[in-house]
Amino acid sequence: MAALTNPIEETNLASRFADYVAAAANDSISWGTNAFPAYGGTERVVPADQFGGPTSGRASLPGSAITAGTSKITASTLTTLFRNETQAYLYIRKLRAILNVTGGGGNTGTRPTAGVVYNTTAKAYLAPAYFPFTLGAITGNPTSGTPVTVSGLQTYFTNLQARYIEVRDITVTYQANVCHASCHSSCHSSRGRR
Repeated sequence: MAALTNPIEETNLASRFADYVAAAANDSISWGTNAFPAYGGTERVVPADQFGGPTSGRASLPGSAITAGTSKITASTLTTLFRNETQAYLYIRKLRAILNVTGGGGNTGTRPTAGVVYNTTAKAYLAPAYFPFTLGAITGNPTSGTPVTVSGLQTYFTNLQARYIEVRDITVTYQANVCHASCHSSCHSSRGRR
């Protein structure tokens, strides 16, 4: 873990924030743009457009974003920046992927059994449009007119991390309902029906 310095510097702040929210978010992501829930090892259960990034997670906040071209670090900038960054991490969360086979089943296709054939929950990096959540109230943020302290920032980072974990652990569900064979027309064609 990075220790905050005195005086506080932007690179050091970014590294310390990464120890809290980014570390909690980017750890152990199972599904993303490069890995997806798959039935039978190859059939996607959740479409690719539902994922927003790779299983390596979101890139860390650069120190240069904290000063945004100025030499001053302000309470307002810190509050807004770290809150917005934590909000962006909310797309890394638990996803329950379900594949439900409709119809009677009983054929020799790729999905011969009707009902739920895949039901797995894992941490995923989802697309921003997919089940958006907001942070809500976070206490401990730096305020204008009050000196920014190491202990105050660590309290704020701890509160941001706690809220991220709380929202991350609210599982969202994606259910795909599919025909009993992976190629419906091929299945019916093989039975002499069109």
